Amino acid sequence: MASNMHVFDPAGDLTFILQSLVVKEPRKSSSLLSYRSSTRKFAKVYMRVSSKRLMQASPVFRAMLKHSFMEGMTLRATGKVEVPLPDDDPVAFALLMDIVHGTKGRAAPQMDTLFLTTLAILVDKYRLQQHVATSSDQWVESLQGQVPKTFTPDLLHWLCISWVFRRPIEFNIVTRIAERESLGQDLDTYSQALNANLPIPQRVIDSILSRRIKAIRNCLDVIGRYIDMLQLSTPRCTSSRNESHRYTCNNVLLGSLLESSTNLGLWPPADAPYRDLNFKFVAHEIMQIKVVSFCSKMGFTNQPTGSHGVKAEIGAAIGKLKTRFSGLHLKDFD
Repeated sequence: MASNMHVFDPAGDLTFILQSLVVKEPRKSSSLLSYRSSTRKFAKVYMRVSSKRLMQASPVFRAMLKHSFMEGMTLRATGKVEVPLPDDDPVAFALLMDIVHGTKGRAAPQMDTLFLTTLAILVDKYRLQQHVATSSDQWVESLQGQVPKTFTPDLLHWLCISWVFRRPIEFNIVTRIAERESLGQDLDTYSQALNANLPIPQRVIDSILSRRIKAIRNCLDVIGRYIDMLQLSTPRCTSSRNESHRYTCNNVLLGSLLESSTNLGLWPPADAPYRDLNFKFVAHEIMQIKVVSFCSKMGFTNQPTGSHGVKAEIGAAIGKLKTRFSGLHLKDFD
């Protein structure tokens, strides 16, 4: 036991028992018949800590050790207690114990997105946010280059990190990517890489999903709005030629909008929840719509644009939607 004992307080009255994965590689052999796969075993890791410091830092441990739980009763009866934590990562847990006890000397573990997510899971589990606030800011700042710029498997890890450590800028960045690039069914809070559930509230996921659907619907509504406008309102064409020309020009505008939207798969619009679509793709495709006027087809040069402003107005409407759907704000969930 001594070789796997990590002491954070020599007079500690609480010993945590964690598990560390040990992978043993098979012996090398020239015979295919003697092949053996690597074996996975767990070694126990012990951590001696101060129950007083733990109860001061964590309301979860305070409830466990102070009230009528078995651990608390054992501690009061015998002056010491062992608590198994088989699901907690020992390296991340040790780092948190160093912070809680103010101890130093152990080599700092390599920080990356997955390890920081593991820390976030434990900090949320034991409600240590306030106690690690200074350290967590340093951890996040050190990994700024790893914050995703597109929808990747690490996006949900960073949503977890930004939520647990209360990082408003990173939270806004990752939720903006999520609401713009999610296909709807890919916002799974279970991390395959860590084999763990990420502590992201369902209300945050629901808000992202709701805004995703609304953003796509509003994009498609832009097309519908201009189709209705060209069908029902006065002609967009302001040519000084006769009225027949202006209505013909309007019909050509409408026909080109319908044809291009249909060819791009945007019209008629899909139904919510828009599976296999995301806002970023739909907005990009709408910007590819070709809207051509009769004036342009005939080569008349007395008109400022080839679509009598329709194409520019559609682009401006999409630009406003991009500004509108630009991520969630952490303060709205306090």
